[in-house]
Amino acid sequence: MARKARGAAPYGIYHIWQRSTESRCLFESNEERMKFLELIKETKMKYGFKLYAYCLEDKNAYHLIIHANGSDVGKIMKSLNIAYAMFVKFEKPLFKDRYKSVQITSVSVFERIKSEVVCSKVQGSCFNSDSEYCDVDDPFESICKECIKSVQEAYEKLFEIAKETQEKIEDLLSDKERRNALIVDFRKTSLLSLKELGEVFGGLSESMVSKIIKAGL
Repeated sequence: MARKARGAAPYGIYHIWQRSTESRCLFESNEERMKFLELIKETKMKYGFKLYAYCLEDKNAYHLIIHANGSDVGKIMKSLNIAYAMFVKFEKPLFKDRYKSVQITSVSVFERIKSEVVCSKVQGSCFNSDSEYCDVDDPFESICKECIKSVQEAYEKLFEIAKETQEKIEDLLSDKERRNALIVDFRKTSLLSLKELGEVFGGLSESMVSKIIKAGL
């Protein structure tokens, strides 16, 4: 699977995986796995994301399926990985590169990936998708119902904003400060990709939209 671009959707569902370096196993004992589970619970409380599946049985990698639930996926993962690295206290970098992720956009893909994540589950093990740690509601029902879900809806929302301020959309977008503020707002309240946001806001590139969002968050 390809690495997901930075700037993940705050209401997206993601399969995330992370590998350790060759210098050290990610989990050298079940005690370390249990500590990682505790850190997942703490990070959930801090950021409010939902966890639908996980696997810690591989000694060199972990897998998670999460629903960001309005939070920044990058901040979630940074907090979790830093906390675990501090616990391990390994003198060299613990993780191999940045975590990888892919957005899950359909029920069928969700079920397939979840099945792959839990297929190696050992009977009686709490280190693979134990119900004590996982959410059980429908992740696609959890996606914000008021969010902008398509480019067409985004155009309609932009038209409403322009109508309220009694100006043309072209004039609204020509004011970079206001345009950028709207891009940040749409990112928080929509399921649109960076490419789609760029299309809505006058044909901006994905990299430009990413810079605007990072500056505004």
